[in-house]
Amino acid sequence: MKMNLKPANSKARALLKKLQALAERGIDGEKTSAQRKIARLKARFDFGVPDPAETPDLFSGSFKRSTTARRIYSFGAHEFDVANSVKWAIESAAKIPCVYRDGDLLAESTPNTARRLTDIAVHIADSFRALLDKFSAVDGVSVEDRGVFVMGLYDGMMNEARNVGQRLPSRARVTKMRKAKKHAVTHARGLHIHPYTVALSLGKQIRFSAPLEQITAELEAVTQKHLTQGA
Repeated sequence: MKMNLKPANSKARALLKKLQALAERGIDGEKTSAQRKIARLKARFDFGVPDPAETPDLFSGSFKRSTTARRIYSFGAHEFDVANSVKWAIESAAKIPCVYRDGDLLAESTPNTARRLTDIAVHIADSFRALLDKFSAVDGVSVEDRGVFVMGLYDGMMNEARNVGQRLPSRARVTKMRKAKKHAVTHARGLHIHPYTVALSLGKQIRFSAPLEQITAELEAVTQKHLTQGA
């Protein structure tokens, strides 16, 4: 059994459906050819996870306010960026006012809505934490990059990506190394793609409840593609 398959993207899924139709209804050699192509496609992509296009919006449906503020989640003292992302997302998408109290996030909602908001908060917080852990471990990523990465996750999740031509948030400059040889060449070291850009599509997948394993696998693939080590 092959491991480390790429998560199937929308293009791969569309091709699989087309090939499956040919394998079922094709004529002459079309069925055999389609079956071979299906086998090759499944050797490259993992179709075992749900299609993000078919998963529901995390904030679909209605949310009911209340005059009582109910606890929905608790955050660590060092998680201000993640905590604020959860709070802002709920207030923006669910239209439910939230407040922090002694590390707890409270929402002015009915009991049923509070339970649903707890599930949403868990999903967002766990997804942000897992992606931040993996992103922070990439060579060349700085402490300053964390904030830009979180900003991209949030904007992607809330469909607030910056317009074409709009300046991206500033990030730390990548360090440079010079080889101690004649005719030395300077190489940039680290991640050669903006953290905000990396995070946008990941944030959108969080919004549509894509499996965390699929999102982290995409992050790993993107960072490895754009990671350049000084030689």
